[in-house]
Amino acid sequence: MAAVLPPALPLLALLAACGSVPAQDHREPVHLTELTLPDGWRAAGVELVGEPMSAHLSTGWILAGPDASFEVEVSLADATSTAASVTFGGNHVGLCGRDGKPFVEGPLFGGPASALLETDVAPGQRVRIGIAREGGRVVVRWDGEQVRQEADPGGSLGEVRLRPRRDVMTVHSILARGCEAAPRPVGRSVPVWRAGDDGVHTYRIPAMVLCANGELLAFAEARHGSAGDTGDIDLVARRSADGGRTWSAQTVVWDDGANTCGNPCPVVTEDGAIVLLSTRNLGHDHESEIIAGTSEGTRTIWVLRSEDHGATWSAPREITADVKDPAWTWYATGPGAGVRLERGAHAGRLVIPCDHIERGTKRYLSHVIHSDDGGRTWRLGGSSPVDQVNECEVAELEDGALLLNMRNYDRAQRTRQQTVSDDGGRTWRDQRHVPELVEPICQASLRRLSWATEEAPGVLLFSNPASRSAREAMTLRASFDDGATWPWSALLDAGPAAYSCLQRLPDGTVVCLYESGPYREIRAHRVELRDLPTRP
Repeated sequence: MAAVLPPALPLLALLAACGSVPAQDHREPVHLTELTLPDGWRAAGVELVGEPMSAHLSTGWILAGPDASFEVEVSLADATSTAASVTFGGNHVGLCGRDGKPFVEGPLFGGPASALLETDVAPGQRVRIGIAREGGRVVVRWDGEQVRQEADPGGSLGEVRLRPRRDVMTVHSILARGCEAAPRPVGRSVPVWRAGDDGVHTYRIPAMVLCANGELLAFAEARHGSAGDTGDIDLVARRSADGGRTWSAQTVVWDDGANTCGNPCPVVTEDGAIVLLSTRNLGHDHESEIIAGTSEGTRTIWVLRSEDHGATWSAPREITADVKDPAWTWYATGPGAGVRLERGAHAGRLVIPCDHIERGTKRYLSHVIHSDDGGRTWRLGGSSPVDQVNECEVAELEDGALLLNMRNYDRAQRTRQQTVSDDGGRTWRDQRHVPELVEPICQASLRRLSWATEEAPGVLLFSNPASRSAREAMTLRASFDDGATWPWSALLDAGPAAYSCLQRLPDGTVVCLYESGPYREIRAHRVELRDLPTRP
């Protein structure tokens, strides 16, 4: 998806957007033709048209002010159960849901879709949808009439976007007042995988390493037949010899017929070999069945090795007995990338972040496995002290300790959790929520950018969809105190986004491989050294 810049406005509309114009109707249309169009959208005179399954159109405005209001006039070509909607912060005001009627959905409206009106929207009918913050309430208007109100949760309600879903959507006009301009994304991205490439239904679960020869090697799951986590799933790879600007043709790393090969988590050894950890299960076994112990098989753990920078791979070798407790059912490696320790008593150790579920419980836990002989043998490390965490990534701290950053399932606190190890991953302590690292319950990436010098502190980088309510707004953050605080951030992609993996290039450039679309693409986003922080 192309980066979205705040739309250019005439003077009165710009003043209105800044809150400098009284609440009367001093609003002028956003110039639609000056919006940056993502995949699937085109200009049609002074209007915009989005084809079915197009990327969300970002308007460039955030419902952040206490009196912010937004109105868009749209129409649909078919208007039959298409789920086309106006979205903000994971919420939807939809034109036609499963029953063909207008609907609302999302955390602001109590979760699952519910009816907004009993009247249908006719094909080609122009509808004005308004969202306004008024006196501590969020008000939804339909053709100027109030049809719904909810308590205002405060803070930003997120950027307003338009989703055609399964219909052709035409945008006729946009009005904004009291809104904030959306942050401008830094860097540039290119697609690495697109849904449908090589006949594959969906590509998910990105992972990436910097090879010893300086090339980037990206991994993903090629999901055949559906976007789901079960079924015929292969591990595939592409490489870039120019720092993520262009990518090679796809190669297949592991194809086990109709079975599921997934959760890639690679790491590069001291001698330049690439060790790839992964999991496998029977293609007809579902995650819920594996967790309940009713599946035919279970999750097993495997390792593949390449001595030629990913050009060829060894046959997969199972290590389940070495790294999985018999009392565990579900198990996942990464996803993302592992780390080779550089300091302290365990220098050279390969550490892979993992997660598991204990049989007969609902305890989701993070843990690590490690190798002290370049990935030839593996041992099980320690688990997180507190449950309700799973997918995780690990980084080495300045003193040689390890920081494990974990996906959080505590819905009362939509922030990442982290824990620290002083003994190379054998035990973990001081698990806590990290207030700056908001998340919608999703995977994230953690990577060291630099070590401390006499001139500057060390820098840790973190990427995730920075929203409490939706997988959107892929954001890069930096910490200058080994993860204690995260004062710096930069937006990479304002639209739908999910899993990610960071890597630092030798020249200091950072590449973020992430899911976009949602799940329409896996993209590589370059952030140049000049755009990265060196100190708070």
